[in-house]
Amino acid sequence: MLTRNLYRMMILYFVIFTFISNAFKYAFCLKETKNNSLGIGFVILSQSNKYHQNLAEHLKINILNQASKLNSNIHLEVYKNHENLNDILGNWIIWPLFRKLSKFQNVKWFFFLEDHSRVNIRRVVKVVSSYDPSRDIFAGYALKDVDPTIIHHFASPDDESVIFYPHFSSGFFISLSLIKKLVKGKCDNCHFSIDPKYELAKFIRENSGVKLTHEPRLCLKKRSDACATWIAEDFPNCGPAVSSTKISVAVKTCEKFHEDRVKVLKNTWAPDVKNLLMFSDVEDKTIPTVKVNVRNVASGHCEKTLSIMKFFVDNDTSFQWLVIADDDTLLSFHRLRKLLACYDSSEDVVLGERYGYNIWGNFGYSYPTGGSGMIFSRPAVAKLVSSCQCPSIDSPDDMIIGACLRTLKIDVTHSLFLHQARPIDYSPVFLAPFKHVSFHKHWMIDPYAVYKEWLEEFGEGFIHRSEL
Repeated sequence: MLTRNLYRMMILYFVIFTFISNAFKYAFCLKETKNNSLGIGFVILSQSNKYHQNLAEHLKINILNQASKLNSNIHLEVYKNHENLNDILGNWIIWPLFRKLSKFQNVKWFFFLEDHSRVNIRRVVKVVSSYDPSRDIFAGYALKDVDPTIIHHFASPDDESVIFYPHFSSGFFISLSLIKKLVKGKCDNCHFSIDPKYELAKFIRENSGVKLTHEPRLCLKKRSDACATWIAEDFPNCGPAVSSTKISVAVKTCEKFHEDRVKVLKNTWAPDVKNLLMFSDVEDKTIPTVKVNVRNVASGHCEKTLSIMKFFVDNDTSFQWLVIADDDTLLSFHRLRKLLACYDSSEDVVLGERYGYNIWGNFGYSYPTGGSGMIFSRPAVAKLVSSCQCPSIDSPDDMIIGACLRTLKIDVTHSLFLHQARPIDYSPVFLAPFKHVSFHKHWMIDPYAVYKEWLEEFGEGFIHRSEL
């Protein structure tokens, strides 16, 4: 009898022990799963303009919808620059975000996307999971300069110091481990922000020694099922192009360039423009030009540009858009009209290639680069004319406009289709996925060849032929 009772007690103790052991084991496993779960914070490089807000919101919803179908141990969060990170000056150049991002909880990776990027979340998880989050990782689709270029301060692409930098449209990701180390990073000679993707890679390398890892599963075009990200369109399609009767194009020139730059302009994109005025220091009826009562200067042209804006406000009010270009700007007017269909001319819109001055400081600002073409809605022009003044006649017009826009609390809307430099100044891989609206400068190139290869497109009233 005693033996039987002892046997029963042993069985009972075994059951209790097994239950408690499994309970501890289960609790430990839950803790282990939580600690080792994959956490990714997606940062959409959004903008405050309504069109770009909509793009970013659709991308966010798409990410969250895909995320809802993943395993529960995968934690994803989505942030939008213009909403969640708007309090950080220079959020568009990325590295000023690091201090704030380093304090975010529940994520081990930050994955950056542009608002037009496309993404397969399941494949992104697979890509990111192949890297060790405890290591300092910076990965994306790598770009490299072919030749020294002005926009990268003529850095050599051939020596050991070559900078590989990510194509933002394909997305890139950085481990939280690396971001925490970059919080105290310094940026020497960073008064101007010209090319954020290159400057980000340079900042990371100089402050941590980490180089970009090329990740081919982040794609330019969706070439296979292995692509985690890709670029869906080569150019926006927002409906019918804006009527050319609604666009006024102003070109800044001077007598010195009437015979060469203006000649190129008139033989390339100018015939497509119905409302084109060339503002010069002299009147030339053979072109014709409009004489601006402002003394011509070698650079800056601030007073001339403000005079053009005042002319626009004071004259024909039927125009919804003002485009100000240099006489050596090469432009696709047909694509520009298509691009403007995405924007609301009744809002304060300033569109261009966005540069920054002292953007990492407390008093920095963004500005639309003049050579790529500066595009303004009528309300934005009216506000600039009423409040903006030039410190001197030769102050840089685009930078002064940027400073005025900050005072007016009007954001510069960046367009990746407008370019301040020549095609040879950019990585061919960066340019390849898109059609383009503008390039700038005739220096050491054949401007006619550049126009034909990159910008010529036959529209209304022309016989269509395939692009070169």
